[in-house]
Amino acid sequence: MGRIGVELRLSKNEDTMRPIKGHETHGFTLIELLVALAISLLVMGAIFLTFKSQQDSYVIQDQVTRMQQNLRGAMYMMTRDIQMAGYYTNFDTGLRTCDWDDLDSDNDTTTNTEQGRALIFAVDNTSVSGIKSGTDEIVIVKAVHERDLATGSLTDEGTLVAGESASGNTITLNDLDLDGDGDPDLNATGKRFGVLVKNDLSRADFFEVQSLSGSTLTTRQALAENYTAGDLIFRADVIIYRVTDNATRPALVRKNLGRNSGYVTVAENIDNLQIQYRLKDGTWVNDPAGSQAQVRAVRVAILARTARLNRGYTDPNTYALGNVNYTPGDGYRRRVLFSEIKTRNIGL
Repeated sequence: MGRIGVELRLSKNEDTMRPIKGHETHGFTLIELLVALAISLLVMGAIFLTFKSQQDSYVIQDQVTRMQQNLRGAMYMMTRDIQMAGYYTNFDTGLRTCDWDDLDSDNDTTTNTEQGRALIFAVDNTSVSGIKSGTDEIVIVKAVHERDLATGSLTDEGTLVAGESASGNTITLNDLDLDGDGDPDLNATGKRFGVLVKNDLSRADFFEVQSLSGSTLTTRQALAENYTAGDLIFRADVIIYRVTDNATRPALVRKNLGRNSGYVTVAENIDNLQIQYRLKDGTWVNDPAGSQAQVRAVRVAILARTARLNRGYTDPNTYALGNVNYTPGDGYRRRVLFSEIKTRNIGL
């Protein structure tokens, strides 16, 4: 038989005759993993710190913005009231005895009384419960816009008409509703202050209602003048500004003794209030007692602080607030606002 031959040819590349090895897979060592993890943590930490820094900056700026808004709002309210101090009450030259400053907060005008003109009162550097120690208080007295009783038209004054009069301790009116809104404007409780003015503005009497019978009022102090038809009558406001002694959130509050209202918050986080008074001879005083009719301007300094402490921050400033230098040295950020307000109705 014929032989079938098989010829094996060797490749020139001898490696083809060697066993084929599997492809090698390379991984990370434990050290490499730890290094990568550490780098990742550093990057994440940097991102977090950047975010936290931006967030803290945003919170601080938001608090500062709110603080500045509080300052502007508080100064606006005080300016509006101070400018009206002495409105028509300026024509009363007598001394009136009353608990003007309400330092005891009892809403009783017959206790702890002071004597003075019904214009403007001050308490310098208070030190009583309920008021932040070392801050000032101001009391503003003014007439309120009412209507003309004869015509019913809205004017700056109410006018006594036929049958209405006032003398001694008695005021006789036809109607206690001076502004036509349906509610009595004078009574013996909340709306107990008023002022009578001669129609030629020669004289006035600030009065407090002690009792009421129908439309007849009995005043606590006797009137110095007699008033008849044609003379003017107003309800009066006695407005108090002070700073509360709440350590975590002190506030500037306002109370109107002429409306029997409690203390209402004007602005929160008010740290200090200092007030000075310029007399007509140009001198500045901290309390115009005995010289109230000489006041021509009021300088108000309001110091506000942020609502929350700023971690890692200490306020390094000393604030010169009139006659007081205030150094808080804590972690609140602060702003101060000054204003000199002319008393347009005192000294006319």
